[in-house]
Amino acid sequence: MLKLPGQSMKALYEGPLPPMALTDYESMSKFLNHGAQRCKTSGRNFDLFLDWVIHSLILSLTADSASRIFLPKTKTAPFELDDLLPISHLRPMKKRRVRLAEANLIAPVWNNSDLESALEAFYDSGFAGVDLEELFGGVYLEELRLAIVNSPADVDVPQVLRVWSRGSILLNSWSLRDLEPVLSTDGENWYFQDEDGEQEEPVLEPRMAALYNCGLRRYCGKRN
Repeated sequence: MLKLPGQSMKALYEGPLPPMALTDYESMSKFLNHGAQRCKTSGRNFDLFLDWVIHSLILSLTADSASRIFLPKTKTAPFELDDLLPISHLRPMKKRRVRLAEANLIAPVWNNSDLESALEAFYDSGFAGVDLEELFGGVYLEELRLAIVNSPADVDVPQVLRVWSRGSILLNSWSLRDLEPVLSTDGENWYFQDEDGEQEEPVLEPRMAALYNCGLRRYCGKRN
């Protein structure tokens, strides 16, 4: 977890807006479990709670990925898709053209020069939209309308296009319903099947684990 110079973890928690990267999976689970009990008593639809949490987590993850260049440079680096969601070993179900104006985007910019060049090229184009033909590294999660782009050389252009709601990119696409049988998490570890049987990897980003489980509960009828 990032520790800013001269700031203790206690200071981060007590700041005016504690970083959402400090999200506690257990605290989120308690909120949802309490909400489920309230809905069971009142007859209200629990999807209301799930939709709010999904919205909050997506806003946090996408904002952090766009502002990664503001981290101390020793902390700024590209990441692999499996650091967020360990599915690189799976064969994608299909390819999909993703309209950036309609998608949530995690594309962690980390190189100042590349981002500056992408901004300048976009300006010089007259703010034109571009339908990029190459397949980008990453994945599109259909129900969440979430595009994750992890190719270090590619992240800047989609980020710039998304801010101005322009263009589209091509990504491997998954439905949560297809992922549910082969990928699960308890907030501490990811569990998945590969050719050697069930494997596990530690959760590096609790927000992604929380978002995945909320997505399963919301769109796949998984209520536990």
